[in-house]
Amino acid sequence: MQPQLTENLKNIIAGIVNVESNDTCNENANMSSMTPAGQMMKFASEVSKIYALENLVSPRFKKAHEKGLIHIHDLDFYSSKTTTCLQYDLADMFENGFYTKHGYIREAQSISTYATLATIIFQTNQNEQHGGQAIPAFDFYMAKGVLKSFRRHLKRRILSFVEIKNGVEITQEYEKNAKEFLKKNVSSIKCNENEIKLLEEYFKINRDDLIKLLVEAYDDTQNETYQAMEGFLHNLNTMHSRGGNQVVFSSINYGTDTSEEGRMVIRELLKATSSGLGKNETPIFPIQIFKVKEGLNYSDNDYELARSDFDGILETVKKQKISYDDNSENKKSLFETPNFDLLLLSCETSSRRLFPNFVFLDSEFNRHEKWRMDDPERYKYEIATMGCRTRVFENINGEKTSLGRGNLSFTSINFPRIAILTRKNVEKEIAEMEKDGKFANEEEKNNKKVELLTEEFQKRVLEATYLVGDQLYERYNFQRTALAKQFPFMRSNNLWKGLGEKDGNDEVGDAINTGSLSIGFVGGANAMYALFDAEHGTSEVAYKVLYDTIEKMGAVADEFRDKYHLNYSILATPAESLAGRFLRIDRDEFGVIKNVTDRDYYVNSFHIDVKKEISLFDKIRKEAPFHKLTKGGHITYVELDGEARKNMGVMLKIVKVMKDSGIGYGSINHPVDRCRDCGTEAIIYDKCPICGSHNISRIRRITGYLTGDLDSWNSAKQAEEHDRVKHGIK
Repeated sequence: MQPQLTENLKNIIAGIVNVESNDTCNENANMSSMTPAGQMMKFASEVSKIYALENLVSPRFKKAHEKGLIHIHDLDFYSSKTTTCLQYDLADMFENGFYTKHGYIREAQSISTYATLATIIFQTNQNEQHGGQAIPAFDFYMAKGVLKSFRRHLKRRILSFVEIKNGVEITQEYEKNAKEFLKKNVSSIKCNENEIKLLEEYFKINRDDLIKLLVEAYDDTQNETYQAMEGFLHNLNTMHSRGGNQVVFSSINYGTDTSEEGRMVIRELLKATSSGLGKNETPIFPIQIFKVKEGLNYSDNDYELARSDFDGILETVKKQKISYDDNSENKKSLFETPNFDLLLLSCETSSRRLFPNFVFLDSEFNRHEKWRMDDPERYKYEIATMGCRTRVFENINGEKTSLGRGNLSFTSINFPRIAILTRKNVEKEIAEMEKDGKFANEEEKNNKKVELLTEEFQKRVLEATYLVGDQLYERYNFQRTALAKQFPFMRSNNLWKGLGEKDGNDEVGDAINTGSLSIGFVGGANAMYALFDAEHGTSEVAYKVLYDTIEKMGAVADEFRDKYHLNYSILATPAESLAGRFLRIDRDEFGVIKNVTDRDYYVNSFHIDVKKEISLFDKIRKEAPFHKLTKGGHITYVELDGEARKNMGVMLKIVKVMKDSGIGYGSINHPVDRCRDCGTEAIIYDKCPICGSHNISRIRRITGYLTGDLDSWNSAKQAEEHDRVKHGIK
């Protein structure tokens, strides 16, 4: 190992040993790097990065990475051959059970067990990948657990009734027969008229008494479901089962199951999320994503009704009760779409807890030709996203779906660096042309300058795109040599579809070819400043250049897709530590450049500059067109300038504007501050207005996930958070 390299590593290790608060230790805001497990993770991480660059990455890719032209993400996991993330298909695992290291888990029999097993699956699979873990249809998968619990509660209520009121002796055989009868004849927690009649006849209970028993069983199930969701949230925020003393980087997608069971799951999940953790803390995980779908949980008529009296309508929604009476007023739906009430409840919860985010199934690129409203398995054809933004949907090697697939790896391009180099070259060329008298006037000179800047910038970006495409292919060929036994949980349960067909000593090979290889980019806004002294939020020229550049990158990704028959895509990179790494490299080389390197971070992907004064609706409309270009993943944020819970109607309006503008995935940021001493929740500036404490938890979104301690952020993201301008509604 080179002496300089050894000295650098020595300094890095010393920083970890001395638990310094630096960008190495704070690289990942989800990791407690000062703990023993966190320290061990960082030791391994830093050494592994060096090993990969020195021994596994080709020299041209290594050089580009070290110079800051590109960034190979998760370099510390390169040598392990792990994939990044995965969307679980839990249907088989819940219905048929699954395998773990020490034994077989039987089919779950209640919503409580379903929720617990979901947590176990998250925790177990997390350690076989280096990125996030997600459930693409949480409501659909949990719904059967609710029905099983309802049947159990109904059986208990009925048997107790017939024993006391009718004098029936409850033998083992009687109880067994009752259980089988309920399993066969009760298909929903909202029993229909035919099922009620069958129950009356079989158990010899009059209708009025039976209705009371059904309502009691429903209430029992609702309470159990709430407790299950509460436990689910607590487990995912308290069980540090991921390497480095981390909780699982988890996401759940939901919102399109119209069954009574699926709807109950989401209602109780939202209640539990709103209630918070033990001392009212905001749950950081899982990242929750509500799937918005026209005709299912949204319509313009429903929107107008809700906007007319949001608070009143929301209160009516909350007061709705179950009824088994066909003549009940509850039979009349308040809305024309079955799950619009869940969208309203989601807006309310997001106004308090920052989750859920919103993914839009009607965006042109998120639609699926096989999706049908009456298909009970329609979730298979719905886009699901990782909370941080990673998107896997299109598939050249199989069914178009998010289920059982994930990202393989991604590498990002430094747009500002390319722009700085471009401008230096072009200004020299323009000066020579001006010296030779090539321009009749200033306008002609400026037009030529824009033309040359555009041409060279795009040429350099495309060269970098081809470079990254080759690098991703090199890494993929290394990943596919992994033995299936390296991923025992994914293989034994076929979580990554196709891996279950492999023997332990087989190479994974083509089993992972359904995953995505993503070419990312950072600093679109800074790059436009570097080229044109204006970013794409204000300059039409800059906007067109940035848009056209990313579109051309997409064409290159398509070339690689067709050449290698792999799922290449363009990603709007969720840069965390990278936002600062690229910046520091460029500032050291090029000095301080206004609006480019005069800060501690680069702006993420295609986002409007976080310092830019712009209305939230303009920001949404300007960023929306970029979503269709970045099918590897994207997100648009808006920053509200007050307490969102005081104007929840605005939350709904933002969701509508995102939907109408063609946003693929969106999120609404607002301050969520809480005094750790007295529990006061408000916008807290310096000290608690109630008890005067300075011990304040400030929940903010770092890239896609939340963190309750800004001190755990790296310096670049701290600087970005400080600069974020609040977006007005006008």
